Amino acid sequence: MPPILEADPGIPIRNPTTPYWQVPRHSLAEVSSAKLPAETDVVIIGSGMTACSVAKTLLQQDDSLKMTVLEARGLASGASSRNGGHIVSPSFQDFGELIESFGVTAASEIAEFTLKNIEKTFDVVAEYAGTSLEADSKIRRTEKVIAYIDQTTYDKARRNLRLWNQAMPEHRRDPFRLLGAQEAKVTYGLQNVVGVAVGPGAAVWPYRLWCGLWSLLLKEYSERLSIETMTPALSVTANPRGRKYTVHTHRGEIRASHVVYCTNGFTPHLLPRLRGKLFPLRGTMSAQDLGSSFPNRGNAQSWSFVGQPTTDLETGATSMGLYYLTQDPDSGLMLLGGEHDKAEVVLSSDDSTLNTTSAEKVLEILPRVFDNVTSTPDAKSIWSGIMGFARDGLPLIGELPAIITGRQEGGEWIAAGFNGYGTAYCLSCGQAVAEMILGKDVSSWMPSALLISRERFESGLTSGKFWDGMIGLGDIGKAVAPTARSLL
Repeated sequence: MPPILEADPGIPIRNPTTPYWQVPRHSLAEVSSAKLPAETDVVIIGSGMTACSVAKTLLQQDDSLKMTVLEARGLASGASSRNGGHIVSPSFQDFGELIESFGVTAASEIAEFTLKNIEKTFDVVAEYAGTSLEADSKIRRTEKVIAYIDQTTYDKARRNLRLWNQAMPEHRRDPFRLLGAQEAKVTYGLQNVVGVAVGPGAAVWPYRLWCGLWSLLLKEYSERLSIETMTPALSVTANPRGRKYTVHTHRGEIRASHVVYCTNGFTPHLLPRLRGKLFPLRGTMSAQDLGSSFPNRGNAQSWSFVGQPTTDLETGATSMGLYYLTQDPDSGLMLLGGEHDKAEVVLSSDDSTLNTTSAEKVLEILPRVFDNVTSTPDAKSIWSGIMGFARDGLPLIGELPAIITGRQEGGEWIAAGFNGYGTAYCLSCGQAVAEMILGKDVSSWMPSALLISRERFESGLTSGKFWDGMIGLGDIGKAVAPTARSLL
C-alpha cells in the first residue's frame, strides 16, 4: 500500500482557507461553555452534518440523554461547509460499479437509501417551518444536468440506466433521460460534450443549513446539549470504572458512556488502525463570476461534468474526471469544484493550502463547456476542504469492533468515509448510529453493506478496487489512461 495512505492525518489545521459559504461567519461559529463538562452520556466528535444528525436524533428520541459536541475549529466548518452545495446521490452514476462490487441487492439498497436521504434533508427543513432555516439555507430542487465529455462515459451512463431500470422498483425507474450533443447544445448551451443525462437534483447553502439547525437544537435543548468549538479531541482512552471513556482535549478531560466519531477524513488520527483503510482527500472549490452574459439558473439547474479519469503525461497530474457546479440564485456566482493534480498533492489533510493545479484548472472548465462563456471567469474565492474516502467506496457506519479501537468496552461508534457524497448519506447515517446507540433495530432501512464489522475491516477495507475504479487514481499515481491532455 502506498505510504501516503497510511499517514496520520492529524487534527484539523487551525488556519484553513476560507470558503465562500462561510462569509459571514455564523454567530455560533465559536460557541463553547465557560468550562468543559466533566462528564456526559455521549460525546460526539465533529460538528458537521453527520454530527448534527446524531445529536438531533438522540435529543428527540431520548429525553434523558445529555451530550457534548467537540469541534476542532468553528461550528460546521469542515467538509460540510466546504463542498459544492449539491444535494445529490452518486448511485445512478456508480450503479454498475456498485453491482460489480457488492451485488444487485446491495446496490439497490444503497441507491434507495441515498435517494431517501435527499428527501430527508428537505423534511428536516420542513420540520422547522416558521423559522428562517429554509430562506437562509436557500435549499431548492433543481434540474440536474450531467454532461459527458467522451463517448466512454456516455456509454457507461446508458449501461447504468439499463441496469438501474432492471434492478430498482418501478417508481424509481428512468430517473434520468439521456440527450445527445445537439440537444445538449440547444437546450442547455453546452459544448464539447457527447451527451447529457437530465434528472432531479437539489442545491443548498450548506454552512447556513447546518449552523442554522445547530442553533435551533441548542435553543430547544440547551440543558442537554453542549457545543464546544475550538476544542479538538486529542485522544480517547478507556476507564476501569464509571463512564467507559475519557476524551482528552487541551481544555481538559470529559468522561462519557458513548463516543461517536463524526470526523470523516480525520478519523484515523483518533483510530490509528483505520489508517490506509480510511483516508483524507483534499478537494478544491471555487466561486466564479461569469459576468452578466451568463444567465442566472441557480433556482433551476445544477450541473456535473464527467469524463474518463486521465493522467497528464507531461505533468503527472491526474484528472479524477468529475467537476460539479451549482449557482447562487441571488448573486449568480458559479460554485465549481473538482480535482486535477498529483496523487501526493490531493491525498492530504491540510486545508490551509490549495491543490495548485486543481485551483488553476477550475478556472478553465466553464469556458470549455458553456458556449456563451467567452472569457476567463473572475475568481471571487478558491478554497480547499478535506473529504474522507474508504478503500471500498462506502461509508463506515455503526459500532466499532475492538479490532479497530483496541478496546473491549463497546460504545464507540463511527459515521465517516462518505467518499465525497456526504449530502447523499450523512443525515440518514447519523440517524442510524443514534438509533443504534438507543438500542433500536435499523436493519429494515440501513444497508448492511455500510455497516462496519471485523469482516469488513479485514477484507473489504483492504481492497481499493471500487475506490480506484471510481476516482481514477489506479495504484495511486500511475497513469489510468495514457492521455496527454483532457478537457477536464
